[in-house]
Amino acid sequence: MSFFIPESYPMRRTWIPETPWSARRPIGMLPPVKESLTPGRRKFRTLAWSVLVFNVMVVLGGAIVRATGSGDGCGESWPLCTDRLIPANPGLETVIEFSHRVTSGLAILGVVTLFVFAVRLYEKGHRVRNGAAASLALLLFESVLGALLIVFSWVDQDASIGRMIVVPIHLLNTYILVGALTLTAWWSSGNPGPTKPIDARMKRSLAFGAVGLLVIGAVGALNALADSLYPAESFLSGVTEEFSADAPWLLQVRVFHPLIAIAVGLGVAYLVMRLAPTATSRTKRLGAAVGVLIVVQLFIGLVNVMLAAPLETQVIHLATADAIWIVYLMFGASLLGEQAPAELPVERVA
Repeated sequence: MSFFIPESYPMRRTWIPETPWSARRPIGMLPPVKESLTPGRRKFRTLAWSVLVFNVMVVLGGAIVRATGSGDGCGESWPLCTDRLIPANPGLETVIEFSHRVTSGLAILGVVTLFVFAVRLYEKGHRVRNGAAASLALLLFESVLGALLIVFSWVDQDASIGRMIVVPIHLLNTYILVGALTLTAWWSSGNPGPTKPIDARMKRSLAFGAVGLLVIGAVGALNALADSLYPAESFLSGVTEEFSADAPWLLQVRVFHPLIAIAVGLGVAYLVMRLAPTATSRTKRLGAAVGVLIVVQLFIGLVNVMLAAPLETQVIHLATADAIWIVYLMFGASLLGEQAPAELPVERVA
């Protein structure tokens, strides 16, 4: 069957003007091509994920040290404990602090091992090698910050300005360290790095989300410090103290952490929801995991506030925050590693 179109009927082909990738709506992204791993690199992958998990455990151990007021359990001596390699007849606070120092030392050993094998297995400039190098540098800086807290006695019930400056910096460095270890483990699993060219809008969105999570972490560090210095007997007494005219400023600003966390958390979930629809199924699952973890974290935060921040919920709260950060970075790395399908030119009748 054919149709007759009169010659007088004006028809011509025109092309839609070239638009940036972010303005297009591809049906779906092409699955990323994973690198094949040699036996040595497969072992390195296992090492990288193990080092990441162990460092998260060390971070949670640090939260226990702070929440129990055990920061001065080894006195002002560092790296020794009570001027001894192994403390004699230690009390509970000394055991907690000494255990954290031992695990921190093992974490350094693990990251050094990770870096050494990265240099042996990956060529110069490879993203895995760079990630391992960044992890080592950040962990060494982390150790310096921890030493400053001990040497200057910014522990236990100290409420000095120095401690209030170093604590959020310590937390931010910890987050970036965990992020470097996460990306190192992710890329060592054969996942590709960011494809080029990187869409500017997507890059900005992912960066805004990462900065937002870092801000929540920094404010949360001050909030946790306030909980340790000025523990509340109950939710109502805590609120009364926060709005008291003679309350310390650290206690007065504690109320802002839940508000910032809710706003930024929902904002990050919205960004992920906007970025995920055209992604591959794996990236969509990671995005969904970020959203679920944020909802769970908001619930845990509410319980933590209502129960006046007991040790158990503080540790769970921090562990969930670490999980959100790790999965969000995996989502971003997976999204940036995908390839956009070739788009066909679109015709329209004018």
